[in-house]
Amino acid sequence: MANEQDGYHWTYCRIEIDKPGAIIIEQMDDEISIAIASVVGVYLQVTPGQARELSLSLALPAENAE
Repeated sequence: MANEQDGYHWTYCRIEIDKPGAIIIEQMDDEISIAIASVVGVYLQVTPGQARELSLSLALPAENAE
């Protein structure tokens, strides 16, 4: 996982799920993009509020699982 800046474009995270799959989170100005790539890709743009809600919805179960 890395923060990389390319001009005004930030890539916050690349998480490899398995060999053909990954999740990529990027930000350009106030746009946050989430790409879920596998055999079929899914690309979402979310608001900052939705990004916080998604983050919390992943963090709580992860904390409970540890």
